[in-house]
Amino acid sequence: MLMIATASAAASSNPTGVLIFLAALGAAAIYIGARWAFNVRGAVDTTLARRRASLELRGRRTGDLSLADTKSLGPGFFKFMGSVIAVAGLALLALSMILATS
Repeated sequence: MLMIATASAAASSNPTGVLIFLAALGAAAIYIGARWAFNVRGAVDTTLARRRASLELRGRRTGDLSLADTKSLGPGFFKFMGSVIAVAGLALLALSMILATS
């Protein structure tokens, strides 16, 4: 008969590593989101240029040159997504701070 032993010290465990991870993830999300939301150093413009170049390359590989002519995602989409990411990062950072103090 095989028995699985579990540690019963879950109530006294210290989640410091998880809180540090949440804080770092929140800070990174705030940084990336703010870069896109406020177009710092042309982050949205370079992302759109990279996307356009990727579509052109994919179009050349597949022989479908109409891929590069699409304008489905504009700068407004990336600015909106940046603001959503920044707010989510603020929520993660606040969550880690609240859990650290309790």
